[in-house]
Parts: sequence; C-alpha cells; structure tokens
Amino acid sequence: MKWFSLLLVLFSFSFLVEKADAQIQVELKMDRKIYVAHEPITGELTIVNRAGRDLVFGDSGGLSWLDFSVTDSRGHLVTPVQNHLNERPIVLASGQVYRHKVIINRYYPMASIGLYRVKAVVTFPQINRVFQTQIQSVQVTDGQPMWSQIVGVPQGYADAGRNREYSLMTYYHGSRGKSLYFRMKDSDTGMVYKTYPLGNYMTLRKPVQSIDRQNSLHILHMSGPQQYKYTVIGIDGDPIRQENLYEKGTNRPELKTTDYGEVSVIGGITEEEKQTPYEQTEFRRLSERPPGLPSF
Repeated sequence: MKWFSLLLVLFSFSFLVEKADAQIQVELKMDRKIYVAHEPITGELTIVNRAGRDLVFGDSGGLSWLDFSVTDSRGHLVTPVQNHLNERPIVLASGQVYRHKVIINRYYPMASIGLYRVKAVVTFPQINRVFQTQIQSVQVTDGQPMWSQIVGVPQGYADAGRNREYSLMTYYHGSRGKSLYFRMKDSDTGMVYKTYPLGNYMTLRKPVQSIDRQNSLHILHMSGPQQYKYTVIGIDGDPIRQENLYEKGTNRPELKTTDYGEVSVIGGITEEEKQTPYEQTEFRRLSERPPGLPSF
C-alpha cells in the first residue's frame, strides 16, 4: 500500500512537471553567431505563458529568476562576476508573450577568443521549477587593428589624469561585408571599457580620424558607394554624434582640424540635403526673386 501511495505521488509530480513544461515556454535566440571580443554579446529571451492564469517571476532566496549557464570551448563552466544585479520581477498575464533583451557578457566574462555555449535558466518560484532553453553557440573573435592613440582624461571628467587608448579595427562579418569597430581601454591597466561597431566599411577609402581639444575622437569613414559616416566619440567612449554624409559629384566630405583643436566636417551633403528634390536645390521660386528685377 505504501509503495502504491509513493508511486501515485511520483506519477502526480511527473504529471505536474510535464504540465508545467507545457504551460511555460522559454526560448533564447542570439542576435548573431559571431562577436568581436569585448563587444556586447546580445540576444532575446522569449517567455510564453500558457498556464491560463497570471504568473509572477521574481527573486527566490536572493537569487534572480533569470540566470545563464555558459561553458567555454573546453566545456568548462564560466564563473559569473560577483555582485551583479538581479533581474527586476515581472508579471506575465495569461497568454502573454514576454520578450527580454539580454547581454550575456555583462555578467559572464567571455572576452577570450573561442567558442562558447550559452543557455538561459529561468526559475519559477511559484512551483519551485527551473526551465532551461536550448543551447546556443557563439564564436568570439577579434578584429584587425588599424589605428590607435593614447589620450589623457581632461580635468572635469571622471578619472581625470588617467590615460585612455582609442583604437579602430576592421572585421569581416561575411564573405563580402566588412565593419569598422571602435575600442577604448585603460592604457595603464589594459582594461577594455568599450567595443562596438561604427557601421559598414568600404576599403576604397581609409577612415580618417582626428582628436579635438577635449580629446573627443572624430571619425569619418566610407560606409557605402558615395556614402560616409561621421562619428564623434567622447572621452567616456560613448558616441556623442553620428550622421550619414554623401558625395555630390567631386564634392565629398572631409575632416578639418583648426590650429585651436576644433574638428568639423566640410564638403559633401547631409541626409536631409540628399533627400531634397533636385528642383528645390537647383532652382528658386519666382516669389524668391529679388525686388526690382524686370518681369518677362
């Protein structure tokens, strides 16, 4: 009789587990398969509530409801950084689909070159269940260095007096496509603060860069046929400005630096000017004619 009761409990538990698995669906999709070292490794977590009632996902015993399992190319678990913040609690209404952008290497060091396998782990405290997504593989590589410069952090900024190193890299993201990447690190410790793409890069013309009096970095690079991208990056490594510029005949954009350390773009046309109809740029309206001219 005891054995029968135990089997009944186990059967009921197994049924509840299978039912819970069917009621809550989790999926992790990475934005790309290949990333440059130190750039954000991003993806999207999707949770579908099929339970027929509202569900609450929150901390359990001080642990976040969302975590990840990351292994390196040798199959070793990657240890997360300490003292990282837990995900905020969420409430999923019945039938709701929840999509959540995630950055895996915000909490797991994945800067070493190689293959990583990642899966999301979602804890559901209400039924003390853990759900895991299928494993996703990502490759971490690095770009080809093409330029670097060490600058000091000016007074009035955080870490004033320390040194930063700006660098530009190129990276092939397909058989024909190429991207230009920016990286900033502490030149004394080697710690990398920022790595991110600036856009597509055409090798027909090399990027041109200049540093202004505030040690902000100005970059002008060819991003497509007769198309350029102008980017200004502050001393903290974040972009201050970015815009598309275009050639018009033989007139193309160029960087100009004054003796006072001011940097600007001359030549070319802006996105707005490119989209302005030809008639509006080449011809003036009759009402704009200066007064006193004869009428024909």
